[in-house]
Amino acid sequence: MSMQNPVKERIAKLRDEIAQISEANRLYLQPGRKPHSAAGDHTRRLQRLQDILDELVALTDWKKL
Repeated sequence: MSMQNPVKERIAKLRDEIAQISEANRLYLQPGRKPHSAAGDHTRRLQRLQDILDELVALTDWKKL
């Protein structure tokens, strides 16, 4: 059980980060002019979402043991 709280805390932080990325993506997808760097920022956000997914899988894999 000692592992439970750090895992829950990490998941909570990842959820907050996902919410921030989601909002940034929502703004990116709105019509209008986008700065040249916006596409690169969007690509980095998508990569970070994949990294978060990988981390969530790793955090929950210990339950399968």
